[in-house]
Order: sequence, then C-alpha cells, then structure tokens
Amino acid sequence: MSECKGSGLRGVFHCFSGSLEEAEALMEFEGFMFGIGGVLTFKKSDLPKALEVIPLDRVVLETDAPYLSPVPYRGKRNEPSFIVATAARLAEVYGCSFDEAAASTTLNARSLFRL
Repeated sequence: MSECKGSGLRGVFHCFSGSLEEAEALMEFEGFMFGIGGVLTFKKSDLPKALEVIPLDRVVLETDAPYLSPVPYRGKRNEPSFIVATAARLAEVYGCSFDEAAASTTLNARSLFRL
C-alpha cells in the first residue's frame, strides 16, 4: 500500500478495528477515512484506544449490515437504523455531542464520495 501514499487516491479502511499502532501507520494515507461500525460498541473493543490518534474528520460511520450489529442489538441482524447506537458511542469516545459526531461523519462521507 505504500505506493498509494501521496497518490491522490481516496477510500475507506472498511470496518476498521485495528490497534493504536495500526491506526498511526494508516494515518499517513491522507485520502483515506476510517470506517467505524458496531465493533466500537463492543465491551472488549480496542477501538476507543485507536481513535485517540484518529481525528473525527477522518471517520465515517458504517453499518456493515447485516453483520456486526452494535450493542444493544448484538446478535440480531444489523440494519441501517442501528447506526445511531454507533454514532452515540463515537460521540462518547470523542467527548462531543451526538449531533456533532453525526454532522462530522456525514460531512466526511459526503466529501469522500463527492455527494
């Protein structure tokens, strides 16, 4: 992937669930966002630690439906409406309001996908 650095390519590190060290390494890919889904809400998730080095303006929310339903829907078939639980947890991790987290991740997605 190193040839992608500085190439102008854009994309998403889909369903990112990596470590702090992996997040630090991937931050070098400036055109890429980190796709965060239901895993963020899991009790044993290390994502909150990884998000310490990922600014909110590099995050997009994902459902990964029908898989990886967020808590409190874990074990059920995931659906788009469950993204609210992931956004709420994201706001907690970043210490911002739900509305700020939702607005930022929406803006990020619109920018990335040129919508």
